[in-house]
Amino acid sequence: MWRSVTVTTVVLGLAFITGMILRRPAPVGGTTAPPRYLRMSIARWNINLYSPEAEAIFRQIATEGVSVFRAQPGFVRYRLMRADSTTTIAVAEWESEQLGQAGAEKYRAWMRSAGIMDHFTLETQAGEIVAGS
Repeated sequence: MWRSVTVTTVVLGLAFITGMILRRPAPVGGTTAPPRYLRMSIARWNINLYSPEAEAIFRQIATEGVSVFRAQPGFVRYRLMRADSTTTIAVAEWESEQLGQAGAEKYRAWMRSAGIMDHFTLETQAGEIVAGS
């Protein structure tokens, strides 16, 4: 036996179906992580990066410098790579551009006060992370 279908029933049914079609599955944990911000700096050094002086600077960065990063809100991770005898590449990940810019300035202030920035020129690129693992 057929029942009469009201306009309200049709609208509710269409709304339900539309919601099912457009609904996106929630990521693990139930919340969507915002895009993160990455800063990549290439440093051209005026000392040999395989020298004892450079090794001492790297130890200072690994201890004091990393502590400066970790103390900043929004800091995620930092990596420093020696590319060759005069070049390093540093990558720092942040929760947002605003926090990344503020944190990078505090880190650079520490490098200036420690005398480390006297040893290189810096080129920095930054932007939103669009893929990662």
